[in-house]
Amino acid sequence: MQIKNLAVRARLRFPWESVDLGIALARKHWGKLFIAWLIPAAPLLALCYWLFPESPVLSILLIWWLKPVFDRLPLFMISRALFGSPESVRTALKHFFSVNRRDWFLGLTLRRLSPTRSFDMPITVLEQSTGRARTSRIGVLHRKHSGAATWLTLTLFHIETFLLIALSMLVFLFIPEQYVEGIEWIPLLQGDILWVKWLYFSLYLLVMAAVAPFYIVSGFCLYIGRRIELEGWDIEIQFRDLLERQQREQESRRRHIPGATTLIFLCSLIFGALIPSPSASAAPVETPQQAQEHIDEILADEDFHQVREISGWRKKEKPETEAAKEKIPEWLINFIEWLFENSKDKAEAEIDDEVKWGSTIAKILELLLWIGLVCSLGYLLWRHHEKILQSLKWQSKPKKIQPAPETLFGLDVRQSSLPDDVCAEVMRLWVEGDKRASLGLLYRATLSHLIEDFEFYFGDHLTESECAQLVQVRQQEPNEVQRPVSPALSQFVQELTANWQQLAYAHRPPKEAQVSSLCSQWQEEFGNDR
Repeated sequence: MQIKNLAVRARLRFPWESVDLGIALARKHWGKLFIAWLIPAAPLLALCYWLFPESPVLSILLIWWLKPVFDRLPLFMISRALFGSPESVRTALKHFFSVNRRDWFLGLTLRRLSPTRSFDMPITVLEQSTGRARTSRIGVLHRKHSGAATWLTLTLFHIETFLLIALSMLVFLFIPEQYVEGIEWIPLLQGDILWVKWLYFSLYLLVMAAVAPFYIVSGFCLYIGRRIELEGWDIEIQFRDLLERQQREQESRRRHIPGATTLIFLCSLIFGALIPSPSASAAPVETPQQAQEHIDEILADEDFHQVREISGWRKKEKPETEAAKEKIPEWLINFIEWLFENSKDKAEAEIDDEVKWGSTIAKILELLLWIGLVCSLGYLLWRHHEKILQSLKWQSKPKKIQPAPETLFGLDVRQSSLPDDVCAEVMRLWVEGDKRASLGLLYRATLSHLIEDFEFYFGDHLTESECAQLVQVRQQEPNEVQRPVSPALSQFVQELTANWQQLAYAHRPPKEAQVSSLCSQWQEEFGNDR
């Protein structure tokens, strides 16, 4: 690979700029690449048709799966063309097995569905890297441009699908109209007709061969762009050009003979000495006054005072206003005046319409303002209805008491399920090592008392944190209807909930002293009864 023979300008490119370059190169070499891809694939499809005529789907699936094998030959050709040694299709076909010799099995198994296949293929085919060397090389190259390679795969996959649909519709359009009515569409669409399937998959083979050059060359240009960035090909080429230019200059200097140069210089001196030089004092220098007199004499000559009389016909130039009046016919002036009068009448009519529209818009705005005012008053009444009722000494109907839940978060919160001495049972379980059951008992006993004694309603949709938040809200905003919550109880619920969540979800049990402290707080709030 000679970098100096690179057919494109070596410079840093953005990923999509490299893809654009690949599209342009693929268009330039599309014919050769299309044939190079199709020649191995088409005979294989024909062989499948001969061996398995009843299995067109499996045959085209085999062709699709072998795409990496067919892609390598166009890659080989475009790489040669890019570095100044293009190969013909016949010559390239001789390298079909040699370019597929390396890592073909992995290419058809583990790497088959890789979205960056076109970007990675030059590493295997051109650099001939395998194993860890290939992995490390891909790791370096994929730090950039891998996203563009993935999008390139997705984009061309969709283009391939659209082309297949378009080509199928094109074939349908060529069917004569008298035969279209006799076509049975249901078995045709269900794929019951075998020869239609083979025809459809043959079209798909052509579409794959047509799109493959763009996919391969675009991925290859992404690879080239990444190498230019990593290895500084542009800088190397600049240095090579400088070196060649310097060598050419040195070579040209060597060709000059020093003795001949000296001889030419001496000859020019002798020749210049033999030629008589013109006398510098040929004419006397004039003073400014003499020069002005000389100029006046020349201007007084008859050549500068000749008078000629020329006669002929030419168009008379008239004032612009008169000419404009003559150009504009009378009927046109009358027509413009008529238009002006009509436009004036229309303007007055429009003014009347605007007045009507203005009154209509004003009425609409007035209606909207009234609606907004009513809605605002309704919202304020609904928002502060309790305070308003309290100020009027009206009491709203008591809310329907919702039944207390029996289980919360998988815990039984019924009073009957609690032991007689909750704290003693909690410490006993803790000492025995059943920490989850111990703290769970304390937590569900707390919930049970909050539900029974303080009439909290904890629905199934609430979490532990939301239940603790409800307790805190009542402590901060007490009301006369429900039993108030003391700050100590609110603090105890927050602390117990946090410890329970740490144990239940993070498997981080609190220390024994902390559990003992929680039990003491529980007894202070709820007593020692269940």
